[in-house]
Amino acid sequence: MNLKKITACAAVMCAGFVFAQDYDVVKAVSEKMSAVEGSVFDMGSTGNEKNELPVHKVTVSSFYISSTEVTQKEYEAVTGENLSANKGENLPVEEVSWYDALVFCNKLSIMSSLTPVYSINGTTDPEKWGAIPRIDSSDEEKSVWNKAALNPLADGYRLPTEAEWEFAAKGGIKDTPSIYSGSSTSAFVAWNASTSGDATHDVAKKNANELGLYDMTGNVWEWCWDWYGNYPKEDVKDPLGEKEEVTGRKIRRGGSIKSADVFCRNENRATSVPELRGVDLGFRVARSVVSGAPAVSASASVPAESAAPEAAVPVSEIVPVSEELSASDAVYASVEEDAFIDDTAGLSK
Repeated sequence: MNLKKITACAAVMCAGFVFAQDYDVVKAVSEKMSAVEGSVFDMGSTGNEKNELPVHKVTVSSFYISSTEVTQKEYEAVTGENLSANKGENLPVEEVSWYDALVFCNKLSIMSSLTPVYSINGTTDPEKWGAIPRIDSSDEEKSVWNKAALNPLADGYRLPTEAEWEFAAKGGIKDTPSIYSGSSTSAFVAWNASTSGDATHDVAKKNANELGLYDMTGNVWEWCWDWYGNYPKEDVKDPLGEKEEVTGRKIRRGGSIKSADVFCRNENRATSVPELRGVDLGFRVARSVVSGAPAVSASASVPAESAAPEAAVPVSEIVPVSEELSASDAVYASVEEDAFIDDTAGLSK
């Protein structure tokens, strides 16, 4: 066999290996999608943060959501990179911005032969979106990405809306009232400031909620689609959040390894600028139920043996911290509970 034939064979084998890897991650993510039956629920809370008011009724259409946060193995297989500070294949990916999440969603949709949900400058191909804006990028660069459009008829992967996230965290129509997602004892369901040891943990090691969803409380904050703003006073259906110019900040939910219990409540709202990356900031994916689209499994499987609950630790004094990053991102930063500080600044009272 001559050198040209050897090279050609090696190229074919390499391509086959890459294809197999792509198929594995597509299959793995698809199998983790849980069906959430739509309904009406009370969104928000009383007696807590003022940005959780008013409590209002929200109609949520049926959708799918992943039973776990996106893992580093999945993220790297789709994007080819992994900037996470705490490395591990089954750890949730972190150090990802809202922009990074959009890129992942569209790339995964394309790999899965689904219709991509997001478009920037009229194209759904992330390779044509240009460089992903960072903290030190110009306002003009960020403005282009901030105008990302969502196609509600697309069947591809996307971020959950804030309303979908809270509805799923509460167990959907199977809701058993609880403070956190799946329990009123945070240690049963969450890796947070009381239980994490200041490090992320493999996904699906704590107890799941009623829908079979893991880590909706703690581990990493989870990006949602919505721009942050006041809740509406009237009842709404499938809300998509405020306009960009109201606050310029995106919603993140669920708390993290650095969060006290109070910031891990199902109703807690926190925000960050979309270019932020943090050591405790990740996401999970969702999909719309679109007529004619391929169905996914009705529910995620829940292991027969749940992780043993750990002893609850009293909530320590809450000390809000800054979420600024160095321009080079050389220093890993954590995101924290800015809702506790100033998330209502500039909004109507």
